[in-house]
Amino acid sequence: MTVTPEIPTGTNLYPKVISVLSHEGSDVGTGNPLPVILYDNSGGVIKIRQVEENRLGSECNGADGATGRVLTLANTRESGGPVSVWVETQLVSTNDFSVVHKSASSTVTFDSLEVANADEIKVLYYD
Repeated sequence: MTVTPEIPTGTNLYPKVISVLSHEGSDVGTGNPLPVILYDNSGGVIKIRQVEENRLGSECNGADGATGRVLTLANTRESGGPVSVWVETQLVSTNDFSVVHKSASSTVTFDSLEVANADEIKVLYYD
């Protein structure tokens, strides 16, 4: 599916999905990228792939069912773009988690959300 680009105007820079090139052949469940192009308000490409990581609460450090648990992502090129997190199919408010981007990976800390070892966690980010 291709959408006609609409380049926003103004002084605020923000990512905006302009086109999804194809979903055929992508294996979303294993973290293989979906081809997505994001533009800033001057028309420059700022992110090029959407990556999904499906994990379990048992992969977080910390005690089963506690807040403050930390999940380390497998990404190697994430550059601080938007991150979305779901726990047990529920979108987690950005007030309930924080993200730290490191040179070789990123971490998601569940600041005020209790995460059980059996919880399924999905993280979407741009790479």
